[in-house]
Amino acid sequence: MASITELELTRAIERTLVAHGKIPLAEARPAARMVLGYFGLEDSVLDNKLSSEDRDRFYQLEEEGLLTSEEEDATVSRGKTWRIHYWLLKKARIRDVGQAGDVPAGDEAASVYQSIGEAAWQRRSDPSPPAGR
Repeated sequence: MASITELELTRAIERTLVAHGKIPLAEARPAARMVLGYFGLEDSVLDNKLSSEDRDRFYQLEEEGLLTSEEEDATVSRGKTWRIHYWLLKKARIRDVGQAGDVPAGDEAASVYQSIGEAAWQRRSDPSPPAGR
């Protein structure tokens, strides 16, 4: 599958982390750049390459289904086993979320409220029922 672009990941972050109030909109593009900086053209990145702050962001993206983590055991000299943790981009999910409509999921409620006319929001100051009732 082709590499994820910065724009695709930024949109996916806007429609997940930003829409759920976990990060401000201004952090979406820098977060996408940071993630792609680790992955480059690869599909996986070793966990031990991440700073603790960046690892926290990776966990947030995992909660939103944009990344996943895996581990494998490797036998090294003298029969010792090391557990290797790494992160994977969920490219199909990133593309699905990034391309889903023009309105982020968090803005659906706002669009419903905006579609209601001004008259519906006016409170009546006259307690008497309308004429004809």
